[in-house]
Amino acid sequence: MSRKDELLEMARLLHSQADAMNSRDAKQAFRKMADYYKQEADKLNGRPAPDINVRNKKAHSPKSAA
Repeated sequence: MSRKDELLEMARLLHSQADAMNSRDAKQAFRKMADYYKQEADKLNGRPAPDINVRNKKAHSPKSAA
């Protein structure tokens, strides 16, 4: 896995954790961390990374993990 992919995966994970939080402050903190990781990924190629807020149902299916 490339460094950019690792950063994007961390951003996706943090965003999903933020969605599961009840506390507004916690959600905000996790989203801020996710945004930081996405910005770092953007810097690697000098171009924007894919939008991590778009939900891809196939990404969560067991078949896509193979």
